[in-house]
Amino acid sequence: MTTADRTAAVMPHGCRAGVTLVELLVVVAIIAALIGLLLPAMQSAREAARRARCIANLKQISLACLTHEDARGELPSGGWGGAWTGDPDRGFGERQPGGWVFSVLPWVELGGLRDLGAGMADAEAKADLSMTRLTTPIPLFNCPSRRTGGVFPLKPGIDFWVVAVPASVKRRPEAVARGDYAANMGSGTPPYHYRSGGSFAPASVGDTMTSADWLASFGPDPDGVIFRRSRVRLRDITDGVSKTYLVGEKYLDPAAMVNGTSDDDDQSLFSGFDRDVVRVGCVPPYRDHAGFDPKQVHGGYPVPLAYGSAHPNACGIAMADGSVRSIDYAIDASVHRGLSSRNDGHQP
Repeated sequence: MTTADRTAAVMPHGCRAGVTLVELLVVVAIIAALIGLLLPAMQSAREAARRARCIANLKQISLACLTHEDARGELPSGGWGGAWTGDPDRGFGERQPGGWVFSVLPWVELGGLRDLGAGMADAEAKADLSMTRLTTPIPLFNCPSRRTGGVFPLKPGIDFWVVAVPASVKRRPEAVARGDYAANMGSGTPPYHYRSGGSFAPASVGDTMTSADWLASFGPDPDGVIFRRSRVRLRDITDGVSKTYLVGEKYLDPAAMVNGTSDDDDQSLFSGFDRDVVRVGCVPPYRDHAGFDPKQVHGGYPVPLAYGSAHPNACGIAMADGSVRSIDYAIDASVHRGLSSRNDGHQP
């Protein structure tokens, strides 16, 4: 007798083998349990990949800054103020009103974007091309755990100065590109605290100001590496390039990020010196937290400009030697402050 014959003999006439409802529910429960176990692992793997991409971004940006220093004899300048956009006809250094991102564009293979409007005497035509730059996102300057490019609304009251010979004009785009990385302006402790301003005067005012005028208006140069009209060389970093921050991830309120209502994320990726593009070490780094502002904890003056990120345990910061470190949110306050100063003698 074959196997089929034996099966037919055992089973009653008209009955077929099948899966009961209880068995089906057991299988579904097992699959659900497996998904519950695998989903966190998958999410963790995706975050690890995004984190690796973010670290790679910081590495490339830091190398661009160092290449700038090698080519120009100094690290990129921080520019004049947040309402200034870069001018390709004003070179590099303290005469450049645009910020550090604008200055490193040639060393991230985006020299053509930097040169938009170069050589144009027509202020309006040059302004049009400057607006093209302001609305051009660069994925390199965005952390994939937070945003992957695109433009973000410009809140009321913000305009941008565009320089052209013989005049400066103001323009206001509806939305601008923004970034997730900020340069190290220093410890942020008095007298090196953050001083805003210097954003709303035409270039002729900035050009006629003497160094004494800048000092009287904005105080002494900060103790970091990139700040207003900075011209810092690697040899000026006496604490050691491996022990001094260069560029790091910046803290953001994700609830305000989308509509551009946060004071530290309301300008442009290419803006001059502003809290959008610089950070300090007198406040600890924080993980992004909707509805939270470091001022709520630290208050007072200077305005807190914290490092931070969307990553769960630490943010990435590139050092002045080009290496990238993961900085724990619970880092010792004195160590964090010391790593933010180029010359305070603190070498952790």
